[in-house]
Amino acid sequence: MDQIQSVILFPPLSFLKEAVFVTMFHRVVDTNILVTYPITLYTRDDNGTMDWLGFLYTFLCTGKDGTKTSFITYPLCFSEEHKREIYERLLKEAEELARAFGASRMEYEGYQHITGEVLYPLSGMMFGNTCSPDFIQVAEENQFTVKNVDFCYEITPPVTCEPLQIYTIPDFFERRRAYLELCSLCDSFPQYIDVEKIVGQPPGITDRRYFKKDWIIFTESEKEKGAIRWVPQSIGKEKKAKIVRMLFHNAGTDFICTSVKGVINQIGTSADRIHIPGIPGGTPLEDMVKNMGGTKVYETLHMVKEISGP
Repeated sequence: MDQIQSVILFPPLSFLKEAVFVTMFHRVVDTNILVTYPITLYTRDDNGTMDWLGFLYTFLCTGKDGTKTSFITYPLCFSEEHKREIYERLLKEAEELARAFGASRMEYEGYQHITGEVLYPLSGMMFGNTCSPDFIQVAEENQFTVKNVDFCYEITPPVTCEPLQIYTIPDFFERRRAYLELCSLCDSFPQYIDVEKIVGQPPGITDRRYFKKDWIIFTESEKEKGAIRWVPQSIGKEKKAKIVRMLFHNAGTDFICTSVKGVINQIGTSADRIHIPGIPGGTPLEDMVKNMGGTKVYETLHMVKEISGP
């Protein structure tokens, strides 16, 4: 393992079966700087053949407060014998990238206490994440701490819901703009984005794939606004769906709860069961989900490591 080398490159696709939402098209550029990096570890044998060892996907972004952050996702190990060494080396490479970017912290979402079937994507980021208990342990040993925990619940629609304005936007470009504008306004979406700059560019392949009309549902009540993005998943004969992100602006608790219930019913016209992640514990939203018969599927650990300059 002394000969491990790292490269900004994807391993063969056969090694990325667990990284189902990562593609070479997720090349995001911010002010002429590439901010998505596939970190791959490998060694070469005496014949020059590459032995693939591990993979980690990183996303570097600037927050609305100007703070630069490195998000790490999809920790994958292709050698069980050296798993700890591989994960530690991947973290080291990711931290070097973060420091070069001028990031002040690294963040990672880990998943634990899984009691049911997991639906993907596992992260609100388009390229998702994967379950890796071993990586959580290595991250904790490398100074990552848990800043907060939330939960994913499974709901069976329909549910009782108060009247609310719920709609989709048929035009792709209008829908994309409306969603991005909410992203720019909502605290739950920490990344700074220049909406006008993004909508002024041709949409990428991933935008076309994930911004389908029925997959983004908007809610509204006077000045309160919301948007919930979801994706369908067919598991055998049963149709399931996963809510990927919930955005709310100028929204009170009642509006948020009513929006979630309304969207559950809307999605329920094409899904038998729905997974709702990002539910904070001990909140009215969690109480509502429990009262509707929701069952907990897993916990999400939001982990962070503060880093200093170079």
